[in-house]
Amino acid sequence: MLALEKLIRQIRSALGLQPRDDAVEVALPPPATLATLAAETDALIKREVSDGCTLDVETRIKEIRRIILADEVLYEGTEAEQQSLDWLWVSMLRLGLFAELLHLVRRFGLPLRPEVKTFAEFCERQYQVNHQLGEVYRARHPDTDIFTMGCIVWGDEYVGNFLKYNLRSMLSPGNLPALSAQGRIVMSIVTDAAGEARMRAAAVFRELARYAEIEFTTIPPEVIGILRRGHLVQHFYILYGMLDHCSIYFAQGARSHLFMIPVDAIVADGSLNNMANYRREGYECCGGGNIVAETETFLSALDQRFGDEGPIRISTEELATLAVEHAHHYFRSQVLASENVDFGKHPRELFWPVNGGVEIHSVFIHPLFTTASGIAKYIRKHFANVDYGMIPRMFSSPVTIKVMDPSQAYVNNFTAAGRRYETTGRPFTVEDFLSCHDYTYPVQKGLFDQTQRLPCRLNGWTMCSDVTQDVRTIIARFGVAEEMRQPVGSP
Repeated sequence: MLALEKLIRQIRSALGLQPRDDAVEVALPPPATLATLAAETDALIKREVSDGCTLDVETRIKEIRRIILADEVLYEGTEAEQQSLDWLWVSMLRLGLFAELLHLVRRFGLPLRPEVKTFAEFCERQYQVNHQLGEVYRARHPDTDIFTMGCIVWGDEYVGNFLKYNLRSMLSPGNLPALSAQGRIVMSIVTDAAGEARMRAAAVFRELARYAEIEFTTIPPEVIGILRRGHLVQHFYILYGMLDHCSIYFAQGARSHLFMIPVDAIVADGSLNNMANYRREGYECCGGGNIVAETETFLSALDQRFGDEGPIRISTEELATLAVEHAHHYFRSQVLASENVDFGKHPRELFWPVNGGVEIHSVFIHPLFTTASGIAKYIRKHFANVDYGMIPRMFSSPVTIKVMDPSQAYVNNFTAAGRRYETTGRPFTVEDFLSCHDYTYPVQKGLFDQTQRLPCRLNGWTMCSDVTQDVRTIIARFGVAEEMRQPVGSP
């Protein structure tokens, strides 16, 4: 870019459009440093979140990539530069500059955090391996739909819950068995060696093999050791987001559709097959809100109803009602009801009590199902957070994103009762909700007026506001253009 600007000035001078001396006197910008890169990438993230993934943003990212790979960055090892590194690596992963980050680290021997360096080097190798495995799988099955089921699970508790609850719900008749009639299924599981051994030995895993082929990505000891420290590791969720991409690379190599069902979730019967069918209506991605339940009592209730063996076949209404009966404070803090005087501080969805259940409006949704055409658009990846950053990198408009109809598809999460989330200490206000979405992409704000009517028996909550007016007010304050909110097939 600098060379081009200099050439333009020389041409203008030769044509008499500016004095030759002026061209000499114009000071060129200083070379890039780690500090200026950190500032630039942080500013680009903010600009992208505000405006979306525009051509201007993409052009600037392309220029940053060129500067790094052309070795035009200076590094002198000063304390200020080293301090900026901890800021820079996060920004680069968010912008999708993974290879460029590793280039800088190796060129200068940068003092990257050991756990980050370990993760980055593992993922660099594994992304390539998984993409190639996907290509091989597609070559073996060139003329059929392929559905990749991506999940990350390790540790006794999570592997146990995956086998006993999550997988059994996916084996209900309307889920994996029905989906297998639409094409081939690959279960892409990221786990450690102990987790793989335990899964292979489980009876339910043998049932899974009737409908899906299994592809393991094995986490080495040095990586699993970091994961086991959990939230004690700074930026744990960013490292987790990097691992989430292992299955994404397989799906892209296989040119397959991709399910990303959380392992701490129950899938209502029929959901997987119906999510896949949304692609026949022109949608490329789907997801939605849910009533998060408390692990301890919710799973005990499932045990009483379904025992230890066989598929967990449960309807949306039964599942949501059970979740309400064992609701986690995360859900309770986000209900717009007279009884809730301590609203959640970081809500990604809002819940209104209505006749027959709950009405949900979500801002950003986890991409539970994405078509092969959608995954192909995910070129500049948001390595730091799939939940937050994957959809904006695939879609500039929400028109092909489906907020699921719970009567067709519903996935209910659960988490430990002791896991607490920040609250405001006061009832819901529109201002509080808007302020926590300053860093929400336009395409995500455009999803908010899509309605989920979740049928369930909801007791003990009194509606305190008008849902239609609340949604209209929030949409207007978001400033989302009408064309950003038209679903597929709208006039």
